[in-house]
Amino acid sequence: MKRMRWLVRIFRPRATTGPRRRRRTVLFHAGAAVVVLCPLVLVELVLRFFVPAPPGDLEDPYVSFSGLRPLFVLDATGARYEIAPERLAAFRPQSFAAVKQPGTFRVFCLGGSTVQGRPYSVETSFTTWLALNLRAARPETTWEVVNCGGISYASYRLVPILRELLTYEPDLFILYTGQNEFLEDREYGRLKRAPTALVRLHRAMLNVRTYALANQWFADRGAVKPPATVLPAEVRTKLDYEEALRAYKRDEVWRQGVIAHFRRNVEAMARLARQAGVPLILVNPASNLKDCPPFKPEFQADLSEADMRRIMGLWTKAEELGWSDVYGKIALLEQAVRIDERHAGLLYLLGNCYEHLGRFAEAKNWFVRAKEEDVCPLRILEPMHEVIVEVAGRKRVPLVDFKALVENRTADGIGGREWLLDHVHPTIEGHQLIADALHEAMEKMDVAPSLDGWRRHRDELWRRHLSSLNKAYYAQGTARLQRLRQWSRGHIPRDHRVESGGTQPTGESPQR
Repeated sequence: MKRMRWLVRIFRPRATTGPRRRRRTVLFHAGAAVVVLCPLVLVELVLRFFVPAPPGDLEDPYVSFSGLRPLFVLDATGARYEIAPERLAAFRPQSFAAVKQPGTFRVFCLGGSTVQGRPYSVETSFTTWLALNLRAARPETTWEVVNCGGISYASYRLVPILRELLTYEPDLFILYTGQNEFLEDREYGRLKRAPTALVRLHRAMLNVRTYALANQWFADRGAVKPPATVLPAEVRTKLDYEEALRAYKRDEVWRQGVIAHFRRNVEAMARLARQAGVPLILVNPASNLKDCPPFKPEFQADLSEADMRRIMGLWTKAEELGWSDVYGKIALLEQAVRIDERHAGLLYLLGNCYEHLGRFAEAKNWFVRAKEEDVCPLRILEPMHEVIVEVAGRKRVPLVDFKALVENRTADGIGGREWLLDHVHPTIEGHQLIADALHEAMEKMDVAPSLDGWRRHRDELWRRHLSSLNKAYYAQGTARLQRLRQWSRGHIPRDHRVESGGTQPTGESPQR
């Protein structure tokens, strides 16, 4: 109290006028602010030095899981971790040493079926090609590239996995996600009552140790409202049920909720990795635009019967023209689009027409619009691409832009069958392209500097590995691709995932 009176006597404005009085007033208020804030700053500094940071948002505000168990468990010997048996329906067998030996570099790759290598398997996933690259580049290091790709796994299912993996002495995380966000049904009604500015402020304040610990305290005591949706331990997608594509409706609130949830999850994983001091590489996924028609086109809900008949009449006339009069076909389809600009089927057909004319920039625009208006969005949406790029830039996380790589290596600049087997899964060459890009990113991060002439050794390792895969491996992948295409079109209502993940190669393991 005496100190406060002393401060007041020093800085109290006297009966003066002009700049001197204003200066004394400013000094008085600044001094008062310093006195008030000093204890708070001191507490923050003490907490930062002596109290570990909580792992970000402890609870997902949108979903929780029932009966969720660890992805990895110790084997019978206790010497290695392996995928838990009850999770092998979605994951392929993987293992690593329980005690990491000196000279070992451990990489965990998280994502969905693309990471797993579907419709083939881990043996031709980018994780295997990356492991071979690293072996060739730095043979003196023991490289462990662990494939944590779960079939139909979305970003919200990857957050608890990444938290678990933090306990296994990781050296690097690779995250490829974004294609599975609309597969499971969730409730996002509460999102409407959460202003964007408030959400951003909360995320920014989590960097303040005092606020973060208070947030953890309230979460631990159940003060945070539980999520509206409780999901089973393993994925059960909408397409796995008899209703299949009929379960998808145009719902803008749900769409925006999925996008916001995706942002939250990518940011959470980037924050968790940074807090643990583990580098993270984000991959921007690629989608098949030109060789994948929309999964569920739908007329706008407010369209009249008369307008629907007009559209169908124009559509029929356009189909009758075929490719004999492409400009006439475009004119008819554009008339139809002016009536309903959200019908993904019309937008896709216009993309085909412009591609036929070699007007690729316009074709790409129509194909992207068709993807965005697909009522069953099994391909990553453009706002989610933006999330990945934006988070990578803001969090200073290395980015491998597979989408851009595909576009730059395709003659027309549009993602298609050149690099993608179906709507989202890369060809084997596509996986090799991702692996090379990841290795290049690791070189730039100075975590995997390469020896001179390493590519010759890498090419030989690739050749030997491919020759170790028997015909059954490719045959099973081809059959699985057919089932996957049928499932994505709503023709397989029951669970397509409970099956063997692929024949194991007969040659050497790609990991050292």
